[in-house]
Amino acid sequence: MSVTHVTHHIQSEYQPTLWAVLLHQVPHVNITFHRLEDERFRPDSELYLESLGIIGSVPAAWLILTLIVLLIYLLTRCCDTKNNKKRKSRPIRCCLSFFSLVCCSALGAGFYGNHVFHSGAEQFSQSMVHMDRLIQHAQKQVKSFNDVLQKEVEHNLNNLYDGAFQADIKQDKAAHFELMEHSDFIFYNVTDGLKAMDNIRLKIYDPKTPISIGPIPKSVLNAEVLRWPVTMSLLGLFSLFCLLLFIGAIVHSRATLIVFSVCGLFSIILLWLLASIYVTMAVALADFCYKPTPWVQLALNHSFNLSDDISRYYLRCNEHSKQDPFQNALRESQRAVFDIEESVNRVNTIAKQHYKENQLNPSLANLVEASANTVTLMGDLNNSLKCDPLYRFYNDALVAACDQGLFGLFVMLVSASVCALFFTILVWCNSHTWIYFKHKGKYVKVEDQDPYMPLSTIDRGGRGSSMGAPIYQRSRTIHTPPQTPPYHGTLNGHGTLGSLPQHGHILSKNGTMEQKPLPGPPTLHAGVGYGHIGTLNRGVGMGPQGFMNPGHGAHSGTLGRPPKPSMQSGYATYGNNGAAATMTLGRRGHYASLRAARAGDTDLPLLGPNQGQYATLSKGCKTLESSDFY
Repeated sequence: MSVTHVTHHIQSEYQPTLWAVLLHQVPHVNITFHRLEDERFRPDSELYLESLGIIGSVPAAWLILTLIVLLIYLLTRCCDTKNNKKRKSRPIRCCLSFFSLVCCSALGAGFYGNHVFHSGAEQFSQSMVHMDRLIQHAQKQVKSFNDVLQKEVEHNLNNLYDGAFQADIKQDKAAHFELMEHSDFIFYNVTDGLKAMDNIRLKIYDPKTPISIGPIPKSVLNAEVLRWPVTMSLLGLFSLFCLLLFIGAIVHSRATLIVFSVCGLFSIILLWLLASIYVTMAVALADFCYKPTPWVQLALNHSFNLSDDISRYYLRCNEHSKQDPFQNALRESQRAVFDIEESVNRVNTIAKQHYKENQLNPSLANLVEASANTVTLMGDLNNSLKCDPLYRFYNDALVAACDQGLFGLFVMLVSASVCALFFTILVWCNSHTWIYFKHKGKYVKVEDQDPYMPLSTIDRGGRGSSMGAPIYQRSRTIHTPPQTPPYHGTLNGHGTLGSLPQHGHILSKNGTMEQKPLPGPPTLHAGVGYGHIGTLNRGVGMGPQGFMNPGHGAHSGTLGRPPKPSMQSGYATYGNNGAAATMTLGRRGHYASLRAARAGDTDLPLLGPNQGQYATLSKGCKTLESSDFY
């Protein structure tokens, strides 16, 4: 790291940072996975660029593997239709909320790294601008020095030499000789000064390949104008996705979690692509920052045809064995300038003594002024060509790029990689969560007075479970049609004039009664939960439950329970013999049985082979009309 002491202007040489050393150790391999012998920063080498491409393809390969694994997982989840087991979603929703906050923290590190990298890029550009100004200023001073000697000193002296100085000084021929001698000496020194300055000018200001590093900071700033807001926008978008998941996990929103699954997949793709770009840039910048000076010297030589001694002088200014490549040329130019100044002063003195002022001005005045300007330019040029200012800005640029810039890029690389992994976990957990969310059933409001509402009013919440059979739910206000037990004259009906505990009679197609054993103990009807409970007491006549109980004496009886006395009469239908054999299918018998069941034996099951449902009438029985029920 470079350290600048402002008070003493002492600049220490740049040293590679820890990040540069670590990233430079990344193996550089070619397409055959053989490590390169020379791992220096060489962007003009195809092998080096190939190794950077292989390094950058590692996150891309991981992205492809991640997408394949997620695809297989989602296919297994979507195709799993046998798993209807209810799962508790609170633990996994807590995990989603926690990891979404952790992912936001990792994205915050990305914001920080982006800010540090942006600051480093700006400082790098500023240092490069200062270096470019020093170079441009030195080039302008060299050009100005040549212009002053040629266009002002030499031109004005030519006017005097060919004009006023051609007149002899009759009073003092020695003064005229001295005047002409000093004029010739000025011409000679001008030639020597221009010749010595050309050695400097052609090295730092070659018209064919002028040294100019101004496009470099401009390119960096133009790239940062686009890169910085785009990176901030992407990080902000990823943060919104995490916030969306956090809210969806809290409010238990299936739609929100599904939206995050889609957005999360795009985030994974973008983050791994960003990581691929970041790792390529970071490794390349680390290779440059590990030993930057040799490559800079090589680039200056190839781009501007700058000799090694000049580049070494400015880029290694702190070395004790440094030698100024412009020292001899500056010394020759400085000697010529001082000689010119001395000769011009002597010419000015002699000319003013022996010539009229209108013969000398303005050429003589311009000559004296131009001579003074060359002395000033020579002093400024000596300061401009010193290596200390340029070396200081050079190290500042290295610190900005290799310390702050590389550190910010490394933080963004780590942030993008960690966030990509977290987004992978979040998408996996989120997909595992919303698949098992069930939709709540939708209920249809039905009036209590409508006992014949069909089962079609039930909303089948098929969307509530994607992994099994649909769930049927019913509102408490929905009633099924009256559940009527079987009676004589129907298929599968039972009961005779008397107590038949073991056998029952079934009416055949020819009108005769066949005796069949009674079926086993009945089971509860599935409609118990729907609001209707019915009981069946077999006997002769109508009992309090409104079912068959034809007699109240010894011949009357029920299946497993004795009849209960009641003053309430029931309705009955009569068979061919005119005896009351079974109960009616009407509503009163049903609700009478319901009231009796609620009052007493509420736990009695529904009897009959059809579990309390309507039985199918045989061809020999009377066809019931709707008026028979009321």
